[in-house]
Order: sequence, then C-alpha cells, then structure tokens
Amino acid sequence: MTSFELMTEEVQVWVASLEVADARYTALSRMLSPEEQGRADGMAPILARRFVVARGILRSLLSGFTGTAAEKLRFRYGTSGKPSLANHDIHFNVSHSAALGLFAFAPDRPVGVDVENERPVRRLLDVAQRFMSEDEIRSLAATAPEQRDSAFLRSWVVREARLKADGKGVWSGSEANARANLTHKLFAPRPGYIAAVAAADSDWRLYTCAMKD
Repeated sequence: MTSFELMTEEVQVWVASLEVADARYTALSRMLSPEEQGRADGMAPILARRFVVARGILRSLLSGFTGTAAEKLRFRYGTSGKPSLANHDIHFNVSHSAALGLFAFAPDRPVGVDVENERPVRRLLDVAQRFMSEDEIRSLAATAPEQRDSAFLRSWVVREARLKADGKGVWSGSEANARANLTHKLFAPRPGYIAAVAAADSDWRLYTCAMKD
C-alpha cells in the first residue's frame, strides 16, 4: 500500500487524467462500493467510465493518506452532497472536467476545488446574471469579447471552489454568502484548463502533484 503524507498548513491538489488503459480501469473499478457502481450504471458510457476512474483514484489517494485499504473506505455526505470519510478526519474535495480530474486534500481545514476546460461558454452573460455578483457581471460585460470566456471561467472556478470549501452545493447561487475566512488560489493544472482551490484561513500553501497517466 502506497503511503502519502499531509502537513499542517498545506493543501495538496493531485492532477490526474481520467483516460486510462483498460487494465487500470478494471483495477480502479474494483475499489468502488456497490452504491458507487450503481451510480455509474445510470450514466452514459463515457461519463460512467470517467466517474469510475475518478472515484477509484480518490479512493486510492485516500488509502495512501489514511492507511486504510481503498475498498474499505466508507463515505458520508453533507446536506449538499459533499463527501467526507466516516472514520477519518482528512478533508478532501474532487472536481473533473472533460478528461482531467483534480483531487484536493488538507489535514486541518475544509477545502474545495474546481476545474474547467477552456472553451466557449454558451449564453455566458445569462449564466453570469443568474449566479454571479453584480461586480462580476459588470466586469464581464466590460471585458473584450475575445477574452470573455476565459474571464468567465476564472470567476466560475473561484466561485465553485469557495462554495465547495464551505460545504455548499455548486448551484447555491452567489458565493458571496460563503464563509468570510476562505481564501483561494487560481492555477492552470494542464494546458487548456483553469482551476481554483479554496480553503479556510490564509496560512496555507498549495502543492500540486501530477499523477502518471
């Protein structure tokens, strides 16, 4: 069993491709619970495969941090669906977009992560008006059209990461109601992607770790 270490005042974000060889997929799928397998069975094939890979990677990483076999880990869920471990205090969060998955871990504080592949955003200003603050909407409207998609996605990942760190669902409206002591960091996990990680307080360092494909 591989062993990993988390230090206090540290947030680790592991970056992994969700496109894996069949042998790796089979090994990861064996780690999942019947409930997780059932969730995958209700999805379209591509989404199901990525869900299984992401969940298996999460279990593998949590196993390394906790010393518990991946298939024996038991999850519980908050009111907005954010998972935690039933018998361990480690904080974690997951996000994936297209074929990339991000897995954030912290030993001593709530954490949230979000990633988006850079792409044109349909009805961008309509979406912004529904979910973002007035200042963000004005800023987007003033941004040059050719830069607006990137500006929107940067704001979006920050909003989602902060909401998730606060234990709220991603459709909870503006993140202005999130706890005041959250701080966040923007970063590019791979070319063509933008991501943000958020955690309580400001005394934490971000470390990114790339998993082998």
